[in-house]
Amino acid sequence: MSVVHPKLIEVVVEQTPRAMIAMLIVSIAYISIFISFIPITILLAWFSLQLLLAVARYLNIKMFKRHLGDDNAKGLTQQEMVFIGLNLFQAFTWMVSSVLIIIFAPQPFELVSFVVAIGIITAATLSMTSLYKAYLVFFFAMIIPQVFIMFYYGEHQHIAMVVFAVIYIPATILLSKSMYHSRLSSIEAHEEIEKSAEEFRKLSIVDNLTNAYNRRYFFETSKKVLMMALRDRRKVSMLMFDIDYFKKVNDTHGHQTGDYVLVNLAKNVNQLMRESDIFARIGGEEFAILLNNTSMNDAKVLAERVRAMVETSTFEYNNTAIHITISIGLSEWTGTSMQVDQLYAMADQHLYFAKENGRNCCYPD
Repeated sequence: MSVVHPKLIEVVVEQTPRAMIAMLIVSIAYISIFISFIPITILLAWFSLQLLLAVARYLNIKMFKRHLGDDNAKGLTQQEMVFIGLNLFQAFTWMVSSVLIIIFAPQPFELVSFVVAIGIITAATLSMTSLYKAYLVFFFAMIIPQVFIMFYYGEHQHIAMVVFAVIYIPATILLSKSMYHSRLSSIEAHEEIEKSAEEFRKLSIVDNLTNAYNRRYFFETSKKVLMMALRDRRKVSMLMFDIDYFKKVNDTHGHQTGDYVLVNLAKNVNQLMRESDIFARIGGEEFAILLNNTSMNDAKVLAERVRAMVETSTFEYNNTAIHITISIGLSEWTGTSMQVDQLYAMADQHLYFAKENGRNCCYPD
């Protein structure tokens, strides 16, 4: 699996097109400088390699984007290896350009080749450092041939260039490593902030005991659902239920047992919910469910499923089996004039009727 952070790969994907345009501009500059010495057919053949590289780079970043979208770690690793291979090919083309200068151009044009290589390496520090291993491969593939060429000439100015390279190599590696860690730290810090923001958002909308939505979120979201239902002419129903004789559970078995029952009740009920339903703890042992695109008849079916599920469930805590029942009140949204508060009040009233009818039932049934 790829050990490179996906965000670092995104940086490379973003910067590579600009880097390749810059490389083609440098290639054209190289041709314009050496066209007087190197045969035009050879220069065109060399430039065709640069164009081929640009196309390969484009396909490489296209595949990077696809695998990032699919979260395909194996595919990203493969494309990282392709990226390294293209770096080696790019270094090879510039080594060829240096050899052509040795063959066709007079001295001291080999020094121009050295300066161009240093410039390309330095520019690559900005565009490639996010894939640090790939950058190091490119760095050494570019600099080593230039050092050998300087030794090949062996004159005072060439040895001076080698001394410069000896200083340049560790300085640039340290700089690139620092840039890599800086980018990675920035990405990780940003993700930590996003994670904290998401946790804060969750805390603001979720009941901290049961992980059902809280009362505030329930009413705010229910208003929006009713607005969409009015626009789309959909039916909406509400269920309200609470645990029968829950105070007796707390008094007999303790509040920790009561909390355990609430948590697992919410978990069991949530398993019966659709994605479009809004299930919330309103307070204490009282819960509400807003059923989007649901008629009263369909709501009655779900209410009975919930009631029967709770009745047949056993909540075991500290080797003690707890059995509970719930009473459910239902209401149906009738249109424009009915607000969320009215829908809630009707369900609450029907919950009271369910309790008056003996509990462990739904009203209307």
